[in-house]
Order: sequence, then structure tokens, then C-alpha cells
Amino acid sequence: MKSPDPAEILLKYWPQISFRVKNSIGRSTPDWEDVASEILVGVIEALRKEKFREESSLGTFIYSITTNKIIDHIRQKKRTLNEIPELGHSFDPVLQVEIQERAKLVARFMKKLKPRCADILYLYYYLDLPQGEIAQIYGISMGTMNKLIRAARSTLKKLMKNWLVEESKKKK
Repeated sequence: MKSPDPAEILLKYWPQISFRVKNSIGRSTPDWEDVASEILVGVIEALRKEKFREESSLGTFIYSITTNKIIDHIRQKKRTLNEIPELGHSFDPVLQVEIQERAKLVARFMKKLKPRCADILYLYYYLDLPQGEIAQIYGISMGTMNKLIRAARSTLKKLMKNWLVEESKKKK
């Protein structure tokens, strides 16, 4: 199998990759070009290492690499972001500690969800991505997206209720 020419890949797929990255992580995000470039380099490396087995089209292969890199980038951003109190508001350390504790608790419950459901909730609620964009990233329909969000929220709610019941039993 002969690998496609990198210049050909660049000319043919760069507009699609850059459009997808911009729409997924935000046009105003300054590092979208870096992410898109990483994707392109990843595609060329995968082709050189003969990871493309022609079980699908080259476009589908590139789409899956793009999706995975975007999700990896979003997850990495999630790990590095810290809450910074807004200027102009009085800083209440007790309130900040409560917010951090709630966030840790929700994160603990989200780890108990299926990874896909946890990722979708994170993209929707924390990064404010529209459901349509998330559905595109995962290659699913809007109906399926709605069902996944409802199911994940319901599971989170049950986990939290069970935790509250256990905590109240411990206190008695």
C-alpha cells in the first residue's frame, strides 16, 4: 500500500480539519491552529507507520484521529484550568471551599459514569458546547445525544442520593 503524499493530504483535508477544530474548541481559542497542526502531523505519522488499513476511507480515518485529538485537548484543558475568583466581587474563602468541595464530589461521581457519558456531560455543562457540536464529535444523532445526557444526569442524581443516604446513616 502506497501512502498518500503529505502535500496532498494538507491541501485536501486541512480546511476540513481546521474547520472542525475551530468549531469544537472555539474560534477564539488561540491554540486551535496548534491542535489542527498536531492532528495533521498525527495523520501523516499514522500513514507512514501504516496504521491506515483501508478498512474505511482516508477521510473517515482522518476524522477519527481529529475527533480523538480534540477530545484529548479538551480533557487536557480541563486538568489545567483553575478557578479564579472574578474581580469586583468580594472574596469569601468559606464559599470558595464549599464550591471546591462540591466540585470534587461531582467529579468523584462523574468518574463512576461510563467515560463517554462523563465526557459528554463535561463538554455540555462545563465547556458549554452545543449539543449539535458534541453529537458531531461523537458521530451520533441529536436524539441519541439527548438520551445520553438524560441518562447520565439520572445516573448522577441516583449516585448522589445514595451517597446522601449513606452519609446520613453514618451520622446517626
